[in-house]
Amino acid sequence: MKRICQTLLLLSVLLLPSVSTAQVRFDGNFEGGAFGSAQLLDSASVIVSPGDTVVHLSFLVNGKYDPENPIDTTLEPSANWYYFRMTGVKGKQIYLTLKDNGVARSSFSYDGEVWEHLPLAESQPRRLDKRFTRDTVFIALYNPYTYSYLQERIEAWTKHPDVLLDTIGFSHEGRPLQLMHITDLSVPAEKKARLWIHARQHPSETPSSYLVDGLVDYLLGDTPQARSLRQQLDTYVLPFANPDGVANGLSRCNAIGVNQEINFGRSEDSTVVEVRAIKRKLEELTRERPFDFVINSHSQLSESATFWMHKGSTTTPSFFRKLWAYTGLVSSLNPCIRPLDMNFSDMAPRYVEGWIWDRFGENTIALTIETTYNCYSFDRDGLWADNDNIRAFGKRTLQAIAEYLGLSLPGRYLIETPARMKAGWEPSRGDDRSFLGSEAWTAVRDGARVTYQLDNLPAGRYALYRFVAGDCIEPEGYDLRDKKTGEWMDPGVHGWVYQETVVQERDGRFRYTWKAAEGEMADALLLINCDTEDKSPLK
Repeated sequence: MKRICQTLLLLSVLLLPSVSTAQVRFDGNFEGGAFGSAQLLDSASVIVSPGDTVVHLSFLVNGKYDPENPIDTTLEPSANWYYFRMTGVKGKQIYLTLKDNGVARSSFSYDGEVWEHLPLAESQPRRLDKRFTRDTVFIALYNPYTYSYLQERIEAWTKHPDVLLDTIGFSHEGRPLQLMHITDLSVPAEKKARLWIHARQHPSETPSSYLVDGLVDYLLGDTPQARSLRQQLDTYVLPFANPDGVANGLSRCNAIGVNQEINFGRSEDSTVVEVRAIKRKLEELTRERPFDFVINSHSQLSESATFWMHKGSTTTPSFFRKLWAYTGLVSSLNPCIRPLDMNFSDMAPRYVEGWIWDRFGENTIALTIETTYNCYSFDRDGLWADNDNIRAFGKRTLQAIAEYLGLSLPGRYLIETPARMKAGWEPSRGDDRSFLGSEAWTAVRDGARVTYQLDNLPAGRYALYRFVAGDCIEPEGYDLRDKKTGEWMDPGVHGWVYQETVVQERDGRFRYTWKAAEGEMADALLLINCDTEDKSPLK
């Protein structure tokens, strides 16, 4: 090795248009860009093989910090989001230390449009080690989902006749808060269930936008399932709750430094304009009846996806059971999340979920869903988050809402337990297990039988699933680890379990008999047509 130089250059030119070090330039001068400063730590010329000498450059990259929070003054500003461009890197071995944040397998792009994860060997948390093949490269925490891109998506979505677009207010810098109302207006509203979903309270959490994107695409599809959903659901979608933060490349706040996620329980004069607009619209839309679901879409640095469930001790045991049932449904047929991945917090009114709880109690299931920038379920050898599986995650989130509400869709049919059961069964008592609906049945002896029936099932081959109830565990901490032992408390399945494939020879009545062991619960069945594309929402 022939060392050319070994210099510590404290450039630290915070927020200048660009930083040039050893012919490598850094900048974040584009929409949603976030770059603080770069320091050259070391450089060397390495003879890799005869005729192949490679320049090695090592940099310390400092994040772009959010403005100081004028309301929650004890909160430290965040530099969670990074999205910057490097030029002059072709053929050079680049080592980056991302001082203020980082995830395994950061995202990179040579053109700013086509993105992919770096290999794990080249990108550990806060570290990047890569020999680039082009002169310009973009590095980001995850694939950007910019304000401009949202406008393209809204333009496409609002061409659909079942979409109405409303501006419910304006951000601090004057950007519109755009709310889409998606429903088949030919069906009376009182016959429909109601859903609200918003994303990007924290602008750095771009995977949350891809989840909403996938949900909306599925809902607006030209498929029998989508048309049925629009006839049975009134859906309101606020893609960007914090458009200024997204446009300015901020991490966890709006343009004036306020973390909107914890701004819902404040007095009027301490509530930012964006949250005031959201609360005003929610109050208007719930004047006559509440939403059935409110979903708050976020993303987290942990190497798993999760729901933030609210403890039974701060709500009610029956509501806690409902949360377990719904999150179990989302975990079903879905490699991106397990019941074991759930997190827990108190139902504080500073969050939208707590604000909703104070008004509507058990009438509304309000939850935060967190996608990941990383791998799923802490499995680095398994599936990693990408735009396709996150969009499919959004689709599954909506399907699970339909299943929880008891809505059958073409090709996806729900069958409830009979209203009266034969000998060998008794109604399930308590809320310690996550059954669907208002009741379920428990077998009091081995061999207890139950016969399910559905009128007018179309002919075809069907995968038959049975809802299996797990334990509604309420941990002492924020996750399912035992505080004393550190061991994980496995809550069980909480969702659909494949039973068998059945054949319906002709259109008409369907009957299915299931035999239980003592202590097993009888709950709903799900039939998925094996010949439709919708049979496997996630692979």
